[in-house]
Amino acid sequence: MKIHIVTDLEGPSGTNGRSDGIGNKTINIPIACQVLTEEVNACVEGLLAAGAERIIVWDGHGGSNSIDITKLHPAAELGTIGGELYPVTFLDASYDATIQLGAHALQGVADGYMNHTYSSHSVANMWLNGEPIGEIGINIWKAAYFRVPTILVSGDDAACREAHACLPDGVATVSTKHGIARYTVINRNPAAVHAELRATAERALRNLADYKPKTLPDAFELTIQLMCPNLADIWEKRGAERLDHMTIRIRGTDFIDVWSQYSGWAPGVHNRKFGVTPDRNRR
Repeated sequence: MKIHIVTDLEGPSGTNGRSDGIGNKTINIPIACQVLTEEVNACVEGLLAAGAERIIVWDGHGGSNSIDITKLHPAAELGTIGGELYPVTFLDASYDATIQLGAHALQGVADGYMNHTYSSHSVANMWLNGEPIGEIGINIWKAAYFRVPTILVSGDDAACREAHACLPDGVATVSTKHGIARYTVINRNPAAVHAELRATAERALRNLADYKPKTLPDAFELTIQLMCPNLADIWEKRGAERLDHMTIRIRGTDFIDVWSQYSGWAPGVHNRKFGVTPDRNRR
């Protein structure tokens, strides 16, 4: 079995964040990176016990500098992201399952620790087909495009709640901490988190048949309320529909193409360049 893991840095137990005036700033980066790597390793141990044969971990936070490869479990491979010309998803149909570790809640969730949606400095709200959506939901939809189930999400209580709301038919979750406010939190002891991640990952993969990808609708509308009208000006120049002074909308029938436009690609260009189709690399 081939497993995809994508990580973020806000969600592990022990990450310490503060405001930089508008958005978020991690103030204990070395410790945060250490606890993230340890949580990844615990998850990998559980996956191996359940029969995983290949595990690829994508360092999904910022400039892909969150995981120390010298401390990564030897059975895992590490993917890092850089430059301008890279695909908007590193999943394809050859994977059996995907996992999100260190996740956080979408912008505006009162008890979501370090909550934001992609950029804590530019995005105020985001909706997909009229429903609020953040990074957890977008990653779930990316996987669904290739019919890959999301089997496990870890992060604070609000992140786990968000995962269950997006996958009401079932997803395993491991809470790493209890958020009180955006920068106030009760962290679980890392040893307890590691034990639960190990056991939950093993159980989820052994019960892989119980987890189903979301069913894709026929069309997508991604609506983004920005924090500054100057940003909406830029989007309008790219061809996005301007709904009001701060809000733009992107429409399409192919989810990855719609999401690639959010990432700066012109319509149709991303999927042509990378040969992306829902059946890409299907075995």
